[in-house]
Amino acid sequence: MSDLRPIIRRLKAAEDVEHHATYIADGSIDTALRFLERAEQTIKGLALFPSSGSLFPSRNPEFAGLRTKLVKDFPNHVVFYVERQDAIEVIRVLRGGHDMSVAVEEN
Repeated sequence: MSDLRPIIRRLKAAEDVEHHATYIADGSIDTALRFLERAEQTIKGLALFPSSGSLFPSRNPEFAGLRTKLVKDFPNHVVFYVERQDAIEVIRVLRGGHDMSVAVEEN
């Protein structure tokens, strides 16, 4: 397991998770805590199975090979990430219903 690539989270991805948890907490603190736990599990799981996400088209060469992975138990929340040679880079964590192509490119 020493060949696992580290996870790098862009600031926007960390802000996304915090924003979603805060919004969910307005309805249920327990659900918000579960969301935080599941988002973390999903992101950490990318180190083990980086190719498990679905490819997502992007015209931006910076995001060549962009992939998506649903947050476990929260299928409306999507992790956007790129496999780099030396790391897994988490770009955004978005809720479905947004224009995801535009939101991802807004880095």
